[in-house]
Amino acid sequence: MMRPLRAIRKVNLEQLVENENIQNISVDYNGNLVILSVTKDGGDTLHSIFHVTASGVRKISLPPVKEAFHHVQPLREHWLLVNGRVMDNQTHNAFVYDDQQGLVTSFHLGDGIEHVQTTDQGDIWVGYFDEGVFGDTIGTSGLLCFDQKGDIVFDFDALVKLNKKIPLIDDCYALNVITNDTVYLYYFGDFPIVALRHKSEYELWKDQLLKRPPIEGSQAFSIWEDHVLFSHGYKEKGTVHLYSFTQKSVKSYLPVNEEDEVIHYEFATGRQHLLYLVTENTVYQIDLKLWLSSF
Repeated sequence: MMRPLRAIRKVNLEQLVENENIQNISVDYNGNLVILSVTKDGGDTLHSIFHVTASGVRKISLPPVKEAFHHVQPLREHWLLVNGRVMDNQTHNAFVYDDQQGLVTSFHLGDGIEHVQTTDQGDIWVGYFDEGVFGDTIGTSGLLCFDQKGDIVFDFDALVKLNKKIPLIDDCYALNVITNDTVYLYYFGDFPIVALRHKSEYELWKDQLLKRPPIEGSQAFSIWEDHVLFSHGYKEKGTVHLYSFTQKSVKSYLPVNEEDEVIHYEFATGRQHLLYLVTENTVYQIDLKLWLSSF
């Protein structure tokens, strides 16, 4: 029988967004949930940002736009909204708003965007899925970092050209921006874990366990010291998997809530040492750092 792993209930989505439709759930650089909702009003699209912190929930309403955004992250004192699809290399698909609904600036981030994570210093890390990698816009390397003006400050391809051992990205499955200086990613097709440091140094793990079930195909993870907690991969839906860098081992767990009921989560999102599991109505949190300290 699979071992249980306790997760803590963080947000009731139905109560939080009420009649609005959830578009995206992500995590900011402090480990707080950021939820993007969308509603239609005639020909306009209305968005709300719900920023869930220890002091409560802050709701930010945005001005009407024609197309729905897919991603949201804080960008210094502003908010970055991103449309993940764009047809060319010029159209702006990233828009920065202030708290008064004013548009501060906009720029182009490319097509096929799977992940957007910002840092407290204003870096914007963007991971691309296969249509972005094999498309005609700027995301062909699979991972780029932009400054808050929209200029590229890191290109994964440039690192690969200098270090041939690093596999190319076909599809950036999971991204975890830990700090301004440290970023982890897990990607198709070889499914390695790569740690980037200072945008110039790297560590590479190509363990066979990372490219086989149950980890193979995971799209979110948290990390603490020498352990990585993966969400489910292609198989064994609803489970989580603890990988050890030092022991080269995998242990699988069944997440349960405070009442020891199994959490049948649909997808997950991770940042730093926190992994959030999302069901139809609830978001649960597993704090890997706290859990490992109890061993």
